[in-house]
Amino acid sequence: MTGQWLQWLRPDPGRPTEPVLPPADLAAARTELGEGPVEWALQRADAIAEEVLSKVPEHGGSPAAATTLRRVTQSAVLTGLHLMASDFSRPVPALAEEALEGCREFARRGIPLELVLRGVRLGHAQLAHGLAVGVEEHVPADQRLTELRRIDDLMFTYVDAHSSVMAEEYIAERDRWRGSDEAARRAVIDEVLAGRPVDQEAAALRLRYDLSRTHVAAVLWGDDTAGSAPAAERLHHAASTMARTLEAARTLIIPAHDNSVWAWFAVTGENAKDHIRHLRNSPPEPAGVRAALGPPAPGPHGMRRSHLGALQAQRLAWHGSDSWLCDYRDIRLAALVTADSEHARWFVQEVLGPLASEGARLRELRETLRIYLAEERSPRTAAERLHVARNTVTYRVKRAEELLPVTTSAVSSLELRVALEIAAASPTGTTAVR
Repeated sequence: MTGQWLQWLRPDPGRPTEPVLPPADLAAARTELGEGPVEWALQRADAIAEEVLSKVPEHGGSPAAATTLRRVTQSAVLTGLHLMASDFSRPVPALAEEALEGCREFARRGIPLELVLRGVRLGHAQLAHGLAVGVEEHVPADQRLTELRRIDDLMFTYVDAHSSVMAEEYIAERDRWRGSDEAARRAVIDEVLAGRPVDQEAAALRLRYDLSRTHVAAVLWGDDTAGSAPAAERLHHAASTMARTLEAARTLIIPAHDNSVWAWFAVTGENAKDHIRHLRNSPPEPAGVRAALGPPAPGPHGMRRSHLGALQAQRLAWHGSDSWLCDYRDIRLAALVTADSEHARWFVQEVLGPLASEGARLRELRETLRIYLAEERSPRTAAERLHVARNTVTYRVKRAEELLPVTTSAVSSLELRVALEIAAASPTGTTAVR
């Protein structure tokens, strides 16, 4: 029954996963392997990504980096499953382009090759374990040993072949990157972001950007399925549009991770906030592009400060914002109090009680109470901000207060407002704050 038992693999229903591979690739995999095995593979791949991030944290660092790793693991596990469904009469399938591009990105980010290969070994060990569990569940007892030996032989062949391919791809990309102007620019940026002193004149020549100005940093990211133009082209176009709206004297754009760029805009300090406000209100939204802005700040240290703020805005926008643009000034309190995500979730659950639960209606009640408190308990002003009737605000506030563990008068107003700000940073209450 070579590989036939794979059709019975099913995912854990308690751990839903979101594919990050192209829809066409997933459709082809489902046609060949079946819906259940593909969902099992995606779930196993995400578990592998979590383990790699915990044991080799150099693979992470941002939501975009984590998505790249997930794309690599999902592609590699599906490739492995194709192999397990066959036998030695078929050659080892080639690594998909998603896995190869992820390997190139690891090289560009400077992750040492030994750590990349350690991630490969961790992934294949967990995949082998998952397949062994599947054999125990779905293969008759008298055939298990034979099937386990077959899987062991195939996994050895798979790991050996793909480790070699990844190492070759990594070394080739590393050599190309080291000799490129982009790598030299990135090296300067890495020094600035590390907070190390730099020769401003030499850095300005290399970057073609004046470090002494006031800077607004941005992180832009997108995907390859949202439009006809490639993601990289759309990101650069969006950054250029942002630069014009901000009336930036100079713009610096640096490729960051897969489908993501970092940008800095040299602006006039006294007008920066007005230009940012105009940017937020300027339609249309760029198709398939999202952006996070840092606070305006001067000099090389300002480049770092604004960039770190943009990363925090991206972190919260990744989970909790429907808008294409997230401004650090709007989320700085939530960013501060969710730095320890587990503690933040405990805090919200203790302060809000049932009001912290998931659901669109509860989100509506929380948002109304948040705005009401921010407007010094004025139903009229809150109604204007929410674009609803004053009586609607009064009703929602009353209902929200009924769901709190204690009345609002018995809870610190500061604690209640902070808990509501944390919850507002997540689309499902507190569960998505990371």
